[in-house]
Amino acid sequence: MKKGRGRFVIYLLALVAVIAAASAYWAPRYFEAAWFLEDIAAGPGPSTWKQLHPAPTPSATRWTVEGRAGEGDLYTPTEAIKGRMIFVPGLVADARRDPRVIAFAESLARAGFLTLVPQTTAFDGLKANPGDIQTLSDAATWLADTDFPNTPKTKIGIAALSYMAGPSLLAASAAPLNEKVGFVFFIGGYFSMSDVIRFVTTRKFRLNEGEPWREEAAADYALWAFLAAQAQGIDGPDGPRLMAIASAKLNDGAADVSADVAALGPDGQAIYALISNRDPDKVDALIAALPTGLKAQLDALDVSKQDISGFRGDALLVHGKDDPLIPSTESEKLAAALDGKAHLYLLEQVTHVEVNRTGSIWDQLDMLFAGRRLLSYRE
Repeated sequence: MKKGRGRFVIYLLALVAVIAAASAYWAPRYFEAAWFLEDIAAGPGPSTWKQLHPAPTPSATRWTVEGRAGEGDLYTPTEAIKGRMIFVPGLVADARRDPRVIAFAESLARAGFLTLVPQTTAFDGLKANPGDIQTLSDAATWLADTDFPNTPKTKIGIAALSYMAGPSLLAASAAPLNEKVGFVFFIGGYFSMSDVIRFVTTRKFRLNEGEPWREEAAADYALWAFLAAQAQGIDGPDGPRLMAIASAKLNDGAADVSADVAALGPDGQAIYALISNRDPDKVDALIAALPTGLKAQLDALDVSKQDISGFRGDALLVHGKDDPLIPSTESEKLAAALDGKAHLYLLEQVTHVEVNRTGSIWDQLDMLFAGRRLLSYRE
């Protein structure tokens, strides 16, 4: 054999060996990610993941951090514990008892994450509250600092859905928690509360200032659910009146609420003016005219108005372009603000936080890569 040809064969065999070794390393990890994602999509139903990994052990737990009490549900893996995770569902009534929330927490625990679902005010009022930032910080601090049997001390992760992504990131960006968080995983999160309100009320959105407005089809449920959430924090007769308007419209979009609207006082009128507006250029002024307390709450939850420079982990962001509640441009803006710390996966079909829909092959590949990256944080 000529020397050149022999050298080529050696190089070729070396390349084959490298590919084989890489396949032996990576293939099982992507199969694992696929089974993990299948289990999340299956919810409480059967899956290969459930056959491979026994169910975790759930337990109600309480903690105290600097005199502040908290409670939640801890899901302890039956197999080896490889990491620690806070899971914060979106605005779900009685979320800790919701079968979808339980199934998601169990999927994480079957992957080896010691998973905590903390109680937040959002589970009762279906509204994110600035107080949840401290609640989540305390829960995550307790999970990170507590010595559990056969559990390595590692940086923790925070998985959050929808409107609870904002409080979660704000908690993870402030000391002392920012030193304890290795990553966050958000589905359908947001960056600018003002732009989310603009989208909910006018259906208009855009990525950058000065670009033409894009528009999505009307979503009346999102509009009136938003009004119902804001009505809870309004004192006096305007609160019940706004709630009555929201309830009537949620039950029947054609309901006549003119009498209730006419009876509103100044605070109620300011809120209803924002709800009834369809001009995206008027939204900022209408938000500025809201009652002082409500405006302060919205500002406190607005990631774009807060300092997130203290966040030191990775951010795994998944968002559907067809999201009817929060536009995918919010995750794009959040990824840009995190300045190289974010891994962004924009999918065509997720709706809001529904990862159980059958998407295109490209959506499935993106979710596979996202799932693999999430599981890699255990290693």
